[in-house]
Formats: sequence, structure tokens, C-alpha cells
Amino acid sequence: MGNKIVLFLVAIIALVGVSTALLFTREHVMAGSVIDPPVPAPDINLPSSHGDQFHLQDQQGKLVLLFFGYTFCPDVCPATLVNMQQIKKQLGERASLVTFVFVTVDPGRDTQDQMARYMKSFDETFYGLTGSEEELEQIWDAFGVYRETQESNSSSAYLVDHTSRLYLINKNGQLSATYLVDTSVGSIVSDLKYMLTQRDP
Repeated sequence: MGNKIVLFLVAIIALVGVSTALLFTREHVMAGSVIDPPVPAPDINLPSSHGDQFHLQDQQGKLVLLFFGYTFCPDVCPATLVNMQQIKKQLGERASLVTFVFVTVDPGRDTQDQMARYMKSFDETFYGLTGSEEELEQIWDAFGVYRETQESNSSSAYLVDHTSRLYLINKNGQLSATYLVDTSVGSIVSDLKYMLTQRDP
């Protein structure tokens, strides 16, 4: 009887061990819309809120979380930047391996100085990018960004309809996923942590 109990306990322990191993080796399921295989991200080379020129190619080796919006946006853009703040906080030390970028869809009002003031309201390490309408149109088109200015009686008080997705660029400079604006912070953090563990091909 004693031997049977011992064998039973050994079998239970082995089963638990196998289950635990399967749990920790289970493939991560991305929360975003995965681009498989990933494609080279369109190049971005624009003046930044840091007072310098931001070049996307310089970010290789890091993840890039990118959003298109504008500083006079009343709702989606500030809410997204707050989420980016939370993402950075939850990443902890690993946040240094992720670059957060906000590209304007309203170059008429979003000057380099305005972008700097706006980013400071959230996190001054974030990059706020602007440029000429011509420069930005090429980038909007390359990323498939919809953008349309609503009619207004004022030349300075108007709204801009725009794509509200987050774009994830991997460590090799490839566009690998996009996220709906209401994707939870926890889900995006989980994806970023997983991406950071992936070896370069």
C-alpha cells in the first residue's frame, strides 16, 4: 500500500511539473493586429520636441510605439498619451528599451515649440514630431493614416478627424502590429515585454 501511495504522489508531482512547463512555454498571443511577416516601417525624419531631428532608423535595437494625433485634440490624443505614460510606468526598467512617438496630423498649429510644451504635459522623454504639410503627407500616406480637417468658421479653432491606432515597430525597424485605441494598457505592456524577449533573426 505504501509503495502505491508513493508512486501516486510521484505521478501527481510529475503531472504538475509538466503542466507548469507547458504554462510557461505557451506561445504568447499578441493583443494587437499582427502584421505577419512584419514589413519595413516607412522612414520618418522630422523635427522633434527635443529640439533635434528624429530619425526612425536611429531607433533600431529598440521598440517604437507610434501614434498620430494633434495637440489641440480634445479627447482621443490626450487619453492615448496618458495610456502611453502608464505603459512606460508598467514596463519599469525595460521602458528604456521602448521609444514613444507622437506624430502630428495638424502641422498648421503644431509647431516644434508647441509639441515640446505638449509633450512636457505628459512625459518630456516622448518624441513629438512635426514638419511641413508636404513632409507629413508622405508619412501619413505611407502609414495609411486617415486625416481630414473639419470645416470651421475659425482659422485657429478647428478639429481634425484622424486614424486613432497605435503602431508597434520592432527592434529591426519593422512594422509588426497595430492596436485599436481602446486596447488595454495591460495587454500592450504584455506584448511589449514579449517582443523585448525575442531574439533578432
